[in-house]
Amino acid sequence: MKQLTGFIPITALPPSTAASAKQQLLETIEWLQSQGAATETNLNLLTAIVESILWSEESYTRFLQYGFDAAIELFDISSQNWEFEESTSSRHNPRNWDEYKQLQH
Repeated sequence: MKQLTGFIPITALPPSTAASAKQQLLETIEWLQSQGAATETNLNLLTAIVESILWSEESYTRFLQYGFDAAIELFDISSQNWEFEESTSSRHNPRNWDEYKQLQH
């Protein structure tokens, strides 16, 4: 699908689980590797995001904002053929995530 359309459909993304954050991160890295997307740059970016928490709240907030911007762009592209109501109410829409709403206040 990625080769045909240029993006990965949401259903191909690893499902959210109740696993620990560490386990989710490891599963995400494994998923990136299985998709051929675990490039050095991508893994360095993941490392920077994880380490940003240790530097300052401002750094962490900036990383969150950049991450949400990328997630929103990907969601908008992958859901462009959805019905408007379906798109706006989807649990996959980053605009509906509590963390995003908190960041906007």
